[in-house]
Amino acid sequence: MKNILFAFLLICSGFLMAQSADQKKILEDSKAFMSLFEKKDYEGMLDLTHPAIFEKVDRKMMADSFNSLFEGNDEFKMELVETEKNVFNVSDVFTTQDNTKYAFSTYLMKMKMIFLKESFDDEKKKMMLGLMEAQGMNAKFLNDTTLEMSKQSMILALNDKSTGNAWKYLNYDEANPLYVSIVPVEVMKKAKEYYANLLIKQKENAN
Repeated sequence: MKNILFAFLLICSGFLMAQSADQKKILEDSKAFMSLFEKKDYEGMLDLTHPAIFEKVDRKMMADSFNSLFEGNDEFKMELVETEKNVFNVSDVFTTQDNTKYAFSTYLMKMKMIFLKESFDDEKKKMMLGLMEAQGMNAKFLNDTTLEMSKQSMILALNDKSTGNAWKYLNYDEANPLYVSIVPVEVMKKAKEYYANLLIKQKENAN
């Protein structure tokens, strides 16, 4: 009986260590993703992205889109704002019925949008803040030309045959058709539940 119990504890210990290794890898990748974002290394970011994305959208087009948005244009520029070194929280690692491993990495995304040709009066500010709120963002104007936005964000980590059994990532965005077409239904349901609980806890802590 003692031998059986010892063997069982060894198996459980090995399982927990494997999960911890996965969680550690996801945490490292999440931090690396944010670091690449800060450096505007969009190619590096795309290396961590789930490969199924590039079956639907040209990789160069995605990199060009990042460049266009964050390198600035004639109308505005975007800047990432650090928030307590961008603390990430990684969930447990789950496994679907078809052996896809997945987990969630959550963090507070904070950015500034600086308008280069437009100044906002009180009426325009109210309209813009309403638009940001409709997108699930908390927003405020720092002055008449700079809008600060923040949102509790979540990354899906996926590991299966399509990723070469390596961890690859997608932003959680149910409104994005690409997200819907790539993510398994079982994972979508779990992600929705996890994110909703995250927002509920956030609201409870704010009260």
